[in-house]
Amino acid sequence: MQEEILLFFIEGILLIVYVFYLVWDYSAKEVPFYIKALTYFSWILTFSIVLVLPIDILQQRTFLEQQSTLENNEKTQLQYGLFLTWRILYWSNFLLSWQVSQTPYIQDYEDSGDFNWRERMKYSIKKNLLIYTLGLVLGTIIIILLAMNNDSSDYITNSLIGLANFFGLFLVVLLLGFGLVAIPKRYIKESKEEEVLDKCYKDSVYLEEQRTEKGYDIEEICKTLLILEDSYSNSEFFVYISKIIALIPPVYFESIKQQAIYRKKELPSEYLNLNLKQLGVLHKSVKQIVFDLRRINTKFEILLNKVKKLERQYEIDSIENQSFVIKIVIKAQYIWVNYFRRYYNKYIGYVFTLLSIILMFGEFQVLMKQKININILSSVILSISDTTLTNITLLILLTYMMFCVYYGLFSMKISGLISFNNKHNTDAPSLMFGSVNFGRVSFPLCYNFLQMTASLDKSNQFFNFFKRLDEFSVFDSTFTIILPLMLIIMSLCNFFNISDKVMKAIGLGQFAFQDSPQVLSSLGKEILLKEKQRKNSKLTTDESSQKSSLLELSKYTSPKYNETQDRVKVNQIRNFDEILNI
Repeated sequence: MQEEILLFFIEGILLIVYVFYLVWDYSAKEVPFYIKALTYFSWILTFSIVLVLPIDILQQRTFLEQQSTLENNEKTQLQYGLFLTWRILYWSNFLLSWQVSQTPYIQDYEDSGDFNWRERMKYSIKKNLLIYTLGLVLGTIIIILLAMNNDSSDYITNSLIGLANFFGLFLVVLLLGFGLVAIPKRYIKESKEEEVLDKCYKDSVYLEEQRTEKGYDIEEICKTLLILEDSYSNSEFFVYISKIIALIPPVYFESIKQQAIYRKKELPSEYLNLNLKQLGVLHKSVKQIVFDLRRINTKFEILLNKVKKLERQYEIDSIENQSFVIKIVIKAQYIWVNYFRRYYNKYIGYVFTLLSIILMFGEFQVLMKQKININILSSVILSISDTTLTNITLLILLTYMMFCVYYGLFSMKISGLISFNNKHNTDAPSLMFGSVNFGRVSFPLCYNFLQMTASLDKSNQFFNFFKRLDEFSVFDSTFTIILPLMLIIMSLCNFFNISDKVMKAIGLGQFAFQDSPQVLSSLGKEILLKEKQRKNSKLTTDESSQKSSLLELSKYTSPKYNETQDRVKVNQIRNFDEILNI
């Protein structure tokens, strides 16, 4: 018992530290503190279930094995403690996922271009009023129908929770079907360094194309802002125009001023009667474009570092004046990059493949449980006599299952909705989207995991709290037949890339999970070489680098480049959110 408590304590400390690092690494610097705090709290609640569920299973197994020797009071206290823990975790996640966070509201509030909180709130409420109204009407109808069927308050509560959990189960199966296949494929592909290097070259072309387009967009907005600044220098709008200009790096304005013709332009007709709504639209566009440009530059840095390793450019140089420890670290990195990295990716891919097969087999047993009375996965776990080893085994399986679900969630490319990027490049709406959906799939994921280990589930405290899902027989029968079958079909579709092909065939390429632009690798190699030269040049400051990039934008619109793009435009989905998942 003491070993279990110590292990849980160590796991909890690691979880707290790791989640703190994730929130710090992903959240952009301009994300408000309350968003970061809410995200951190939500992620802690979500990931905590990975620690609690194995303990629940192990404690219940201990009770069954030692039932005759345990005192009733001790058993009641332990069970009550676990039951209370699940209740706290569930309702906290429920409030964050469905009520407090209100993802659509916060997303639109943070995305608004208005200049004060009242206007931003009005914008968000107005935009989401229809969604909330439809949800309220639909919820009222469901409650009335349930009340007509059974006037018991417990029945209505259980049914509503069952409905919410069924939605989560559906989402888990959909995303798990992608992650179980995509994760092993990704690591095995990473071991084929020639193919990975070729993809990096192609991705760089896509990145440069998007950076060029965003550069021209921000240049046009800068011209408009300079004209507005001159025209409304003595008006109440000057303060707001200045706020928008302050968001843009000065180098863009310096480049435009060198053209000496923008001042001769007349004020655009749509801005003759300027108002705050128009400035809000400009403000929103500037925030998005500047943020996108920063994310693209970060992606270029990641690509450059990756290509450097793949091209075996990681050499031991300039270490003569370093300390002994630094020399050892540099040499170890050199050996890792040049000799062992590809083997690590290959074998970790094989390990993930084995874990995916185990989970797929468990889902297959859920589908066939009425015909097969023996649960092999459960029998294997029960055969492990050591409690600590059993805890670690359950922790590995559940963690990998959660990893697959969340990997699928954020590998989807939903235009204008989400984009998770590390190195401080994830905005507030994306953080909230992730937090809410983490919470929505976490408990259905536990339910699914316990379905795969059938002999371990019915007597633990998770099911004592969630038995209402079983009581809602329509959802239970549907899950045990349709959803596991759908998971197997989804996995096969993703293994053969059928889903991506179907999405593109019906014109929904932006919703595909993965895509690789079909462009010349040689052009990508040239772009990365230029990017490396810019970073190694004497212009080391951020503004100088941005200016250098801006002045060279026209290079990639040459006839040769345009001809190349025309040949591949049929197969290329021009969706900016796709590049953010490279």
